[in-house]
Amino acid sequence: MSDRLAVVEERDRFLVVREDDPSDWLCAFARDGDFPAERWAHNMARTYNERLELSEPPVTSSPGRS
Repeated sequence: MSDRLAVVEERDRFLVVREDDPSDWLCAFARDGDFPAERWAHNMARTYNERLELSEPPVTSSPGRS
C-alpha cells in the first residue's frame, strides 16, 4: 500500500486523494474565481510526496552483491 497523494479533477473542485484509493480524499480546493485551486492541490500532493520520500529508509544492496 502506498501513502502517496494524487490529485483528482472534478467539475467544480480539485481533490487531494490517497493514490491507492482515490475515493478517500483528504482535501478539496474549490474552483472559485481567481483562486488557483489546481496549483494548490498539486503543490500539496507534491510537497507531501517529496517529504514522504525523504523519510523512507535508503535502499541498500544485498550482502555479496555490488
